[in-house]
Order: sequence, then C-alpha cells, then structure tokens
Amino acid sequence: MFTWTAEKNLLNKEKHGFLLSDIVDVFDDPHLLEFYDAAHSSLDEDRYINIGRFHDTVILFVVTADKADGNTQIITSREATPKEQEVYYEHYRKSADSGGD
Repeated sequence: MFTWTAEKNLLNKEKHGFLLSDIVDVFDDPHLLEFYDAAHSSLDEDRYINIGRFHDTVILFVVTADKADGNTQIITSREATPKEQEVYYEHYRKSADSGGD
C-alpha cells in the first residue's frame, strides 16, 4: 500500500505541481524503472528512485521509501528531467525490442 503525509502531499503540489495522492497510477506502468537510492537510504529506511509514465503523457521521477509496516511511502514526485526521460525511453525501447509491450 502507498502512503504519504498530508503535509508532504500539499507541499509537493505547491513545489512540483502534483499531489502525491494523484500519482499512484505511475506504479502501474509496465516499463517503470526502479533504482535503489544508496545515497539517501539509511539503516532505518531503504529509498528508491522510480521513473515512469503518468496518464500516458508525463514521465515522473518519484522517490519512495520502504517502511517497517510493509507500506511504501511516497516522499516526492516531480516531472522527470530531460536526462531522466531519456533513460526511461531507452529502457522502453529496449523492452519493446525484446518483445515487451
């Protein structure tokens, strides 16, 4: 289950234009990329960087954390940079070339 704090939800909307509660669909993207974020993880929390398509129009960069209760907390979400989009589309092309969607 995905969770977020009410404060972060509103702050993310102000800063990046997306409510965290609205972007959960990005995790349904069959081409979603997920990378372990060693730089921001700790002994208490594993963090991940996710890059995926939202509503078939926008590529998002989403940071999540695995919580002790088994939930995944969405920390932040923003539109992916051009470089991040390039990484996503390269993965998408390779997946399509190998028989994926």
